[in-house]
Parts: sequence; C-alpha cells; structure tokens
Amino acid sequence: MTEDTAGQDLVTDAAKDGVLESAWNGITGGAEAVGGWALDEATAVSETAIHAGSGVVNMVEGNWDDAAKDMTEMSSSAVNFLTGGAVGAVETGYNVGVVATGGGPSASDQENNALKAAGEWLGDQAYDLTHPDEQ
Repeated sequence: MTEDTAGQDLVTDAAKDGVLESAWNGITGGAEAVGGWALDEATAVSETAIHAGSGVVNMVEGNWDDAAKDMTEMSSSAVNFLTGGAVGAVETGYNVGVVATGGGPSASDQENNALKAAGEWLGDQAYDLTHPDEQ
C-alpha cells in the first residue's frame, strides 16, 4: 500500500462513516450561526446609533427630557443585545402586564423615570456639596 492509496482509503472510510458530512455540516452550521450573530449585531448597533443620534439632536436643541429618553433607549438597545434579548423579553412581559391590568407607564417610561429621579438626586447632592452656605 502506498501513501497515495492509504490517503484515499482514509478519505473513503471517512466518507462511508459520515465523518466528512458531519464536518461539512459543522462548518456550514457554524457559518450560519456567525452570519445570524453578525446580522443581530448589525441591527443592535444600528438601533443603538439611531437612539444616540436622536439624543444628540435633542441635546443640541435643548430638549433634555427627550434626550434622556433617547439615551435610555440607546442603553436598553445595547444591553438587550448583550443579554441575547433577555432584557427585551422582560420589558415586553412587563408591558403586556401593564396593558392587561388597565394601563400605566411602560417599562421604558418606568426606567426613564427612575433614571431621571436618580439624576436629579445626584444633581441635588452635587449642588449641596458645592454650595454649603445655601443649606
């Protein structure tokens, strides 16, 4: 048996055992997974960029509340991608519950309200720290 025929026998045996087909399926499946991930990443980056851009426009125009909402949505988009959609699923579940119980603030509104309250508290603390004579 020569080296050439030994190599051919190895390939033939691998083909008969389904090894080559399994390897090919692994390669193509991996490519599809990477392609799907890349599409998800491109979508997440686009969505995040749209919110960031809108936030910057609102800041330039002095529309601080809408700018804060845009920045909250930007953060949510990025975190949702990083968590594989878990954050979005929780927000959707919360929103369905809100609708089912007769309405109220959405998950996004609740998040924005909490961040706004935290920002105002932090701003007040910073002001008090820098203006001790006004307390």
